Amino acid sequence: MYINRSFEEKVLQNFYEGEVQVACVYGRQGMGKTTLIRHFLEGKKAIYFQAFPTTDQEELDLFAQSLGIDSKPTLEELLNEITLDELMKDAPMVLVIDHYPEFVKANSEFEKILYRYVTEVWNDLPIKIILCGDCYTHMEKFVLGKKAIWKNMKMDILEVKGMKFTEAEAFFPERSREEKVYLYGITGGIPKKMTEVYGMDAEEATRDLYLDGQYAQMMWPMQTMQIELRELSYYNRMLSCLARGYQRVNQISKEVDKPKDVVVPYMNTLMSIGMVTKETPITERTNRKKTRYSIVNTSDLFWYRYMPKNMNSVYQEDETEIENLLETMLTESNDYLKIVFTNMCKQYLLDAGNDTLPFRLEEIGNWWMNDEETQTSMGFDIVGLGKSGDKDTTVYAMCYYDDKPIEIHELKELIELTKQLSQEGDVYYIIFSKAGFHENAKTVALTIKNIMLISLEDILPNED
Repeated sequence: MYINRSFEEKVLQNFYEGEVQVACVYGRQGMGKTTLIRHFLEGKKAIYFQAFPTTDQEELDLFAQSLGIDSKPTLEELLNEITLDELMKDAPMVLVIDHYPEFVKANSEFEKILYRYVTEVWNDLPIKIILCGDCYTHMEKFVLGKKAIWKNMKMDILEVKGMKFTEAEAFFPERSREEKVYLYGITGGIPKKMTEVYGMDAEEATRDLYLDGQYAQMMWPMQTMQIELRELSYYNRMLSCLARGYQRVNQISKEVDKPKDVVVPYMNTLMSIGMVTKETPITERTNRKKTRYSIVNTSDLFWYRYMPKNMNSVYQEDETEIENLLETMLTESNDYLKIVFTNMCKQYLLDAGNDTLPFRLEEIGNWWMNDEETQTSMGFDIVGLGKSGDKDTTVYAMCYYDDKPIEIHELKELIELTKQLSQEGDVYYIIFSKAGFHENAKTVALTIKNIMLISLEDILPNED
């Protein structure tokens, strides 16, 4: 099943039409890289080869099959076949090597030979090369890293991530807005997961992805991490800490009983494979004392929030415990869904809302203050920096995902908090709310032009 991915399609089409000869496409398993590439190749002259972890000769045999060749050729002979193909002269031809690290690992000479053909033999020919893979560490080693043979090659790079909610909601037909938020959160916008639960309601999808035997286990984030990492115990422990809201190094250090200088390298590794992100306040990028970490994908966050402490019940198929866990997941997840909703609000400000909002954001993050005594933080959910016409613009936003309409005092609290920061240019105050707004808040927003109220209905306007 393919749902359009406008940004990724545009990147690949620009590559096809541009002068750059090589593109790298990567991202974790299940993100739909292969489906995206196959869709992109429709109507184009192309060779698609998916490498396999095997010996060098069998790898070449598989490559030969993709070219329609029955003999047992060398790699040079295969690449010569591509060179001699007269059909490629009137339009670009695309050669895709999927699972590229497996191709290199079959024989270390393969990448040297391919690189020579790309840079010398094919230099003036309309041949486009896409190297694709789903292991971050291997793609770094063989394609993107400083020691990779391709390091000096001008290259288009596309990391395929979870889909934006505006595109992902097509996987959730006939669901209410609230269910779409929940389903988007537990799938993390990952096409493989969304395809699995296409058309399901929240309960069915939760069972299928998290509680239903062997298939659910195949979808767990540990399957991704086992590809990247050798030893998982402390990585899993730290991710569980992040899922419970412990975001600062000193908090994680205390929870896992490891020194801070041990925690940081673990976090750096998790960042390198796309599991974790690090942030500092948007106006204090170099302030290490305010560094905090969070899990990138909301499906991973959901898993580490609920599953580690309930694994035994799932393994033993304890129906009573599983039903209790399911009820907890469905009814006690508003603070988790607030994170999902905040991510959706960021996407709205950066993309969907830009045609109607009086500013355009160039950078988005947030800002907070730490209370060292209570080990808590207070701040905004979103702070954006951009332009309103020719003027610098700062946007302060809070996101509320509960069943209570927002009243005027939440607006006052937001405006009061902004006094902690120096402000230049135009300033906008935004409240995002699932449950809408009280009349007193609406009246203020109508009166003061730089106060904006945005509801879940505004973000997801078409309810099936």
